[in-house]
Amino acid sequence: MNLTLEQGQTGTVETEELQDQIRSLISELNWKIPKLAEVLYVALNDDETKDEKSEIEAFYEKLKGHLKRKSTRPELLNNYLNIITNHPEYIKSSVISARYVPSNSISATLRSGLKSISKNITQNIDENDL
Repeated sequence: MNLTLEQGQTGTVETEELQDQIRSLISELNWKIPKLAEVLYVALNDDETKDEKSEIEAFYEKLKGHLKRKSTRPELLNNYLNIITNHPEYIKSSVISARYVPSNSISATLRSGLKSISKNITQNIDENDL
């Protein structure tokens, strides 16, 4: 289980963790990238298109890049995560996604410490397959 980093953090670390979180979620949902592309495309495009199948295929190619490139904007990946976690199949599943929601009620030092502890716990769980 990976945690979303603080909003506004820049660099490839956040992008890579978000990409890993998306991959983990779709794996737990038994989805493949084409299924994810279709779900995201439908959610992002309210308008009816004449050739939806070819549009989804084009989006699929873009999505593959978004899930590989370190330069993908974290905001885009967070949007994808929001769509996945609001999808009916996710809601019906037993899959849990822990996501950090920024708050000004704790100090930056405490927030940083908690994030470090959480990351260590996640790594230990992943390494020990608990």
